[in-house]
Amino acid sequence: MTFSQTTKQEILKTIRHIRGCCATSFLTAVLKSIGSLTLGYKSFGFALESDNHEMLTFCKHLAEVNLGITAEIESSNLNVKGDAMYSCEFVGNIGEKLALVYRDDDGTMQINNNVDELLPKSDCCKRAFIQGLFVASGSVVIPLGTDDLAESETRGKYHLELRIANHQFAKAVQQLFSEWSFHTLERKNRTILYLKESEKIADFLVYMGAMSASLKLENVIIGRSLRNTANRQSNCISANIDKAIQASEKQLNAIATLRQKGLFDSLSDQLKEIALLREEFPEAGLEELANRLGISKSGANHRLNRLIQLSQQD
Repeated sequence: MTFSQTTKQEILKTIRHIRGCCATSFLTAVLKSIGSLTLGYKSFGFALESDNHEMLTFCKHLAEVNLGITAEIESSNLNVKGDAMYSCEFVGNIGEKLALVYRDDDGTMQINNNVDELLPKSDCCKRAFIQGLFVASGSVVIPLGTDDLAESETRGKYHLELRIANHQFAKAVQQLFSEWSFHTLERKNRTILYLKESEKIADFLVYMGAMSASLKLENVIIGRSLRNTANRQSNCISANIDKAIQASEKQLNAIATLRQKGLFDSLSDQLKEIALLREEFPEAGLEELANRLGISKSGANHRLNRLIQLSQQD
């Protein structure tokens, strides 16, 4: 089961007891996002199709308990990924009760295009609404490995999105939940509201009641941060080692040049001392040489640089 599927499952478990206005807000979001119209005699019906049987069962339950409307769930065809699909058709005027449709002055059924009338007003209903929208048409992907702190097998990115067919409705949702600063893009005649920032996705999962999913994501964030810190430290150590080796080679070459020119014996005792020590310990760092001589690092560095300067003189 994917992280997205387990997140949706957790949300459905969290809200299993919602009633009243929150239940209708959840249903409105689901029907508006993935619902399709079914034509009846002088009426519009609604049906849902999804591979998420648990979500359809929950919607059926909410409609029966809160709206007095029954529904039938049947198996449908497989989707393009080979997953089982299910359809849920509501028997009754669920569209009118949720204000998705209305009758005009002539008694003709019309689709309600005033999206503001469909959006929730209270905070509790806003939460139920976005939960329904995510469970029906959302997804979330995080870079998971073999365990929470493992390196991602796919080296994926953090991404949460809501796929909405109606552009006007998508913009209204974006404005209603402006505190999350959703980005938008158009894909296959759908407007996508999405988040890329890992911390913001974690907070959004908490807002939807998916606490376990959020903790899982936090573990991934921490694991990545620890790996990145370790990698930076390792790279820094490697760079310092390479730099020290290059410096030692340069110093040894300078000492060899001084010997070849017959200038070594004329060096001061301090320069001879550090030159002999460098030859004896070619892999020693500057701090080790300084400690062996009982001088400061800057003092040792100055003497070694002086050897290089003398070797370069004609």
